[in-house]
Amino acid sequence: MKKIKLSLLIMIFSFNVNAAFTEPEMSQLNEINNKYINKEIESKEILKLAIKESIANLPSEKTNILKLHELWSQATKIKCRLAILESLNTDAETASKYECLANEYIAEANFLKSTY
Repeated sequence: MKKIKLSLLIMIFSFNVNAAFTEPEMSQLNEINNKYINKEIESKEILKLAIKESIANLPSEKTNILKLHELWSQATKIKCRLAILESLNTDAETASKYECLANEYIAEANFLKSTY
């Protein structure tokens, strides 16, 4: 009998938690997430262009540029994972992750642009 009551309470609580967001709130959250996802996509394109330009301007350093990009990518993944620890499993997780990635891509692109 206790298991049934406990299961019933869990079901009711779960329904209330899921119902906590209204449609406008969910829509706003999706808009925010999409904004940062799009920012990340744009930043990645800027970085790709910076890598191409850097290689074109410094062809003798192509190997080093590509190696640096590979290392920077690994560091970015780790850095952004650590940077969003507080927002894991929250509504802010997606936006935080993609904002961090976008910022790191731009930082790498700016560095590459500064070398030529």
